[in-house]
Amino acid sequence: MKQLFLGKKEINIIQVMSISIVLLILGCQPQFSPTVTRTSISFSPTSSPSILFTETEIVEIITETAQTSVDIITKTAMPTLKSITNTDVPAATPSETIEILPEISPSPTIFLSPTRTFVPTRTPIPTFTRRPSRTPTTTPSPTPQLAFYRINNLGMYSKVISPVRPEAIVSPGEDGLIYVEIISENNNSISKEVFNYQTYINRHIGIAPEIDFELGSVSENSRLLITSYDRFNRIMWLTSVDLILLTIGKNQISPPKDFTEPYIIRTPSEEEEVIGGMLEVSGVARILNTNPILIECIDPEGRIITSTQVELHAPIEGMSHIPFTVYLPYQVTEVTNVRLTIRQESNNRIPGTISLFSYEIVLLP
Repeated sequence: MKQLFLGKKEINIIQVMSISIVLLILGCQPQFSPTVTRTSISFSPTSSPSILFTETEIVEIITETAQTSVDIITKTAMPTLKSITNTDVPAATPSETIEILPEISPSPTIFLSPTRTFVPTRTPIPTFTRRPSRTPTTTPSPTPQLAFYRINNLGMYSKVISPVRPEAIVSPGEDGLIYVEIISENNNSISKEVFNYQTYINRHIGIAPEIDFELGSVSENSRLLITSYDRFNRIMWLTSVDLILLTIGKNQISPPKDFTEPYIIRTPSEEEEVIGGMLEVSGVARILNTNPILIECIDPEGRIITSTQVELHAPIEGMSHIPFTVYLPYQVTEVTNVRLTIRQESNNRIPGTISLFSYEIVLLP
């Protein structure tokens, strides 16, 4: 076994190394400050200057020295560690970490405005239409309006003395005049008066003129006529009533039986233009006597362009007017203003027209 001889110097080196190891250990624990007591080795004068050690002994010495230093440090530091551990320091509680992710802004949404949807209208179910039969059915006509031109207070064959005072609803002619005339059985004029109502042109007015008359006999059959004319001296409206004129006595008035319009024309309308050489006239008429009604187109010179007549039969129960339709062929070379006239002639001893209604239309070639 190999032996080593160590002097004081080598022993001091060993101590220094031991202390260095201790310091290294202390350097790893900065929190504590243990007190290290230096240990010095003294030698008596009688000591031998040299001490003989083997390698194993040297290692044991170093190990023992280091262990001693560690034990000293541990014993010194432990009380300090215990005092630190016993302090009432709250233990650190790990807080929950909330990770806030950045919001992802969505892309802008495009809102489309709704379009207006129209609800389809309900289409009515087609109804079954009956075919017209060969025998025409009678449809009650609506109640006709009151006559435009009429006498309100004198009925047929009223007995009157002079002066007679008819109460009438009339309209002045285009000249503004209204003609009131009494004619005899032989169509002679017994009395005639002309009344100026120019301030009432195109108006519907009521009149009650006094008409004087003189007779060559005690009584006489007559007809009272009220008439209006247009600018071409064509009759526009005419109404009449048959009377018995008396020289003496008193009035014996019979009331009128019907105030409705005698003739109602549905086609053509007033001022309508007719083309093609054929005029269709349709409407309803009330029977005044057994004579037919006459339909005429009269031009401004008084010429009759076309005419026809319509036979009226006894009305059906519930109908005061009888419907009719007629076709009048005509021939003109230029635009012609005509007066469409519907009238009826007397069937008794006094001749002439007893009722007339008219309006203007235009005939085209």
